[in-house]
Amino acid sequence: MSNVTLGSKMPRSDWDFISTFPFKFPHEKEQEKIANFLTAIDRKIETLSRQIDQTEQFKKGLPQKLFV
Repeated sequence: MSNVTLGSKMPRSDWDFISTFPFKFPHEKEQEKIANFLTAIDRKIETLSRQIDQTEQFKKGLPQKLFV
């Protein structure tokens, strides 16, 4: 159930209504596995982002090296 607030095109939920629904969560060990997996992905993304930045810097320096 939701109601619309003025000044917003996004409907807002009635949290009292939503809170009556049961939510199932993975067991703690499964949550830990998921968190570790996502952390590993974040680290890989960060590593690749640094590699991209370094490659872009190298690329910018190439024309200068060609004419020296």
